[in-house]
Amino acid sequence: MSPLKRLERYILAIFKLGRTERFAKEARRRLDQMEPRLDEALGSFGRLSRDVTRIWESIGQLERAHDDHDHRFEREAESTKAGDAALARTLSDLTRRMDDLLLNRDRLPVPSSSEAEPAVLPHSEGFDVFKDSFYHRLENRYRGSVDEISNRLRIYLPDVEAAILRSGQLPVMDIGCGRGEWLGLLSGVGVTAFGIDTNPVQIAAAKENGLDVRLGDAVTALAGAESGSLSVITAHHVVEHLPFDTVAWIAREAMRVLAPGGLLLFETPHTRNVLVGATTFHTDPTHLKPMPEQVLGVLFETAGFHPVEIRALHPHERFDEFLAKPDFNDELAFLMFGPQDLAVLGMKPTGE
Repeated sequence: MSPLKRLERYILAIFKLGRTERFAKEARRRLDQMEPRLDEALGSFGRLSRDVTRIWESIGQLERAHDDHDHRFEREAESTKAGDAALARTLSDLTRRMDDLLLNRDRLPVPSSSEAEPAVLPHSEGFDVFKDSFYHRLENRYRGSVDEISNRLRIYLPDVEAAILRSGQLPVMDIGCGRGEWLGLLSGVGVTAFGIDTNPVQIAAAKENGLDVRLGDAVTALAGAESGSLSVITAHHVVEHLPFDTVAWIAREAMRVLAPGGLLLFETPHTRNVLVGATTFHTDPTHLKPMPEQVLGVLFETAGFHPVEIRALHPHERFDEFLAKPDFNDELAFLMFGPQDLAVLGMKPTGE
């Protein structure tokens, strides 16, 4: 290699070394600038770590408090159940004492014949109170909450509002109003309505909610109503409790009491649903017999209502599931899980 070439390489090496030193100095300068930031970041991480530790400690305390609350709630629930049972026993005892005071009864008479005859229970106010309390408790436990029942009944609001407009803005009578779910729903949309029920316990509960309810039976209430004085008469889950003659009388009398264009609405368990007919219908011991659509439809027609509409409502929550199964018969799905309620709606013709 020529001396000139070696000199050229030596000069290039000196330049490269100079650049390397400059790069190293620049890197050191930047590192010096970053060091405080790194210390600050490490400090922040330490604080964050301590905060996370405190958060986990707080979560642990909340979980322990939640467990304690659950235990207290369970104990209070058990205490409430025990208190409720004690009140029920007290009520039962008081009703028996009321019977003793009012009737001054002794032992039931023993039949003189050799064959035992069925004992006839004497009528007593105390026992009536006992039965009313029983039915109120039964409904609260198995019929559904007030909100659930209100949501099921909401579907009738358009029918009622249309009937009110057709018949001159007259009141609604609800037969067998019970706890007043339907009356509360009507009141919420500005409809004037009142209820009739024979159960004083249910009446007291409805009055506490500010509803217009009256103690009495449907026959007396309708017989005392003026002709053409109501826009709508409803009876939700009532007719299955009554003898057919009473149901027929109510339908005929409703034709008189309703104004032209007014509506009569019955809702009853749909016992074409096998589960309803075989099980849930019998959870109410005051049910006498089912009222199928064929009977109620012809009854409405005979009373003069026209048109008469029959609706099958409220299928079981698993109905769609079984209807969609390719290997499950559609008719069987309807029989087992189909509509659980039956509604019959009849209009009083406007030409009268």
